[in-house]
Order: sequence, then structure tokens, then C-alpha cells
Amino acid sequence: MENLNLKHFSLFLDDHTVLVKEEIPKLLANMINTTLSYDSDDMEDEAVSDALIFEGNYEKAIMIIYQGSHLEPDLRAFLFKILGAVGCSLKDIALAASESVEEVSAESVDALSPNKILVFGKLNHPISKFNQNFYEIINDNGVEYLFADDLKDVNTNVNLKKSLWTALQVLFGIKS
Repeated sequence: MENLNLKHFSLFLDDHTVLVKEEIPKLLANMINTTLSYDSDDMEDEAVSDALIFEGNYEKAIMIIYQGSHLEPDLRAFLFKILGAVGCSLKDIALAASESVEEVSAESVDALSPNKILVFGKLNHPISKFNQNFYEIINDNGVEYLFADDLKDVNTNVNLKKSLWTALQVLFGIKS
């Protein structure tokens, strides 16, 4: 069965299968978690399900959390424009939906050892204890936190864009 191609695979399917592009990372993570739980009988289910699902290579240990379950294409383009302005791309970050982050413990986020955590919008997670004021950088044990409005709001409001840019210049050491 090693050389099973899509044509042969379709012979096993009774119904049509539709994959939604935005759902593929979750589907793959679920498949991996399921495989891991079958492969390690002594591993606790909680440990397997406590892995944060994110997009990116995380080379600069920068975590970006956006509100919701997925980013609309226009907001994704806006976010990557912001990232480009501070010298980052997808290879540098871990991009996570708030819904994914809310499903994991604070310890699983800490285990990734982020240098910077940017949160756009509401987040119901222990990380939010640092959310005192939007656009104010908080440093806790070497991790810098920046909380901002939801990307939808920032994208449509010039004053929020200015506030975000001012905070990002400080956070990333960009001189104007």
C-alpha cells in the first residue's frame, strides 16, 4: 500500500471528500495527535492534546496570536505587511489562532520559550494576565508582551495603526 495514489485511494471512499484550505493545519495536527496517542501507550492524552497548533517556523521565537479561528485573506495580507515592516516573515514567527491558544495550558506556551508575544484582540488564556493596556509593552522574565486591538479594528482605523506602529518600533528596536 506504499504506492497508493489518489485514484486508488478514491476506491475506498464512499462519499465525496472536501478539504477546506484553512482547516488543513487542524486536520493534520489531529492526525498527528491521534498517531502519537496510538504509538505511545504510556503517554497521557492530556500531554498530546496540549500541543499548540501554529503556522510558521518560529526561527525568531516570536509568537503572534490573532482573535478567532482563522484569518481572512485581507487581514492575513495586512498582518504580513506589518511583519515585513519589522523585518519578520512566516519563517520567523509562530502564528496561532486565539481558539488554538485557549485550548492549551500556559506551560505549553512557556515550553516554546518565546521572546515576544503579540496578541491581537481578545484572548481567554493565562497570558492575558499581562494585558493591562493595549499598545504597552510588558516584560516578564525576558518575554516581551504586546496586546493590541483585533486586526479587523486596526486594519480600518488610522489611529490604531499609528498606536500599533509606535509600539512595534519600540518592541523591535526600529528607529524612525
